[in-house]
Amino acid sequence: MNFALHCGSFEAERYWRDSRLASIPAIQNIQTKKITDSMDELLFVFCKNGDLLLTRHVMDSAQYEYIRSIGYDIHMNRNAWFTAERENEMDHLNVFEIMNLSNVTDQLLSFFPLEKATLEAFAVIPGTLDFAQKYHLASHYPEQNIVQRINAKSYSLEMRDRLNLPNVGRVVEGREQLLLIANEILCDGAVMLKDEFGVSGKGNLLIHSEKALLRLIKHMDKQAAQGKLIRFVVEPLLDRKFDFSCQLYIHESGDVQLVSFQQLDNHGYAFGASHTMSESFKAHLYNSGYTDQMLKIGSLLYQDGYFGDVCIDSMILQDGSMEPLVEINARKSMSLIKHGVDSLINNPQLHSSLVQFNLAVPARFQYEHLLQILNHQQILYTLERGMGILPLSSGTLISPLTNRDLKKRSMGRLYFAVIYESQQHMQNLVAGVNQSLLDSGLNMIT
Repeated sequence: MNFALHCGSFEAERYWRDSRLASIPAIQNIQTKKITDSMDELLFVFCKNGDLLLTRHVMDSAQYEYIRSIGYDIHMNRNAWFTAERENEMDHLNVFEIMNLSNVTDQLLSFFPLEKATLEAFAVIPGTLDFAQKYHLASHYPEQNIVQRINAKSYSLEMRDRLNLPNVGRVVEGREQLLLIANEILCDGAVMLKDEFGVSGKGNLLIHSEKALLRLIKHMDKQAAQGKLIRFVVEPLLDRKFDFSCQLYIHESGDVQLVSFQQLDNHGYAFGASHTMSESFKAHLYNSGYTDQMLKIGSLLYQDGYFGDVCIDSMILQDGSMEPLVEINARKSMSLIKHGVDSLINNPQLHSSLVQFNLAVPARFQYEHLLQILNHQQILYTLERGMGILPLSSGTLISPLTNRDLKKRSMGRLYFAVIYESQQHMQNLVAGVNQSLLDSGLNMIT
């Protein structure tokens, strides 16, 4: 029987980014990186029975048994790729690069008929195509240089021009251009500075004043003195009302498929939650010509050599107008994961949302205890209940605890889906989650 091998590293943009580029000021957080490295657990929602999911870290046994109990009859790696001592050496590598170097990979994959397997990657990053070739996996992906070009923020600006869309963004190269154009925009309001390969809000910087701009220029001058290239996208800050996204799939034949639409609650410019879009707003997207624009984008992406998953971020402004193309993400996405959750729902009266909570996690926290409390509260999603709270990852909570002082708390993140009947039902379920988290010793970080 044919099956798929699912794998990938989130925040793929970090692996596409040219190391020669100057970067926006940012605080490096080791715990946040550990959370991101464990987000590959969420890929189970794309798996069908018999599929293989390979994750960077070993999924907690309680979570593995839970997802199997709700119908995901899948296989996973249950041993570490490297010893704990060597794992730190691999910290800068993505999961494909790690598996390409690990002796465990050969042993694990020897149990599977790989001649019948297709690789399903979150994104095409360094090592992806090498991994597929090494294990003779069927892989249907464009070359990485094409993927890299299309995911650059400047490419989204080019696409706006090709579609004759209003284009407020500009590419700046060098400190003089940055200073000149940012000052022009500051005359009318705040400036949004975007890294070419920024992700989840971490590659954006909001500049409100000339004083803040000069501090940024000073930061850039230091990097330029080290040989870094100054290249960013700058835009005026748009007065947004809410965000939404469109998921496409571009087939190798060139056919473009509209997969889903999701409404987003973002925290600043980072992902916060993804919700089922109302039928009335979905109808508006079709009637306004938005969907035609999305299909056109898909066709142009194919002309440029890309095929596969695409997520296009869009925005409604406070005046009711639409920004159909904020940016293009040529990969799978959080909204596509939300769409994967939707596939569990057979009852048309039910809806789903994908939510994340940042939490302070005690050093001795046991993930299994949280599942037990959710189940005791009768809000844990099960096949029998058909609704409730569906935890999507364990590692994002417990991976940051590794090698930590037992007296200290760590920052973790819980990704979960809410499957509900009505807004009131959803509010009740989320209130139940909040209580269950407190009972588990977890505190919300706002």
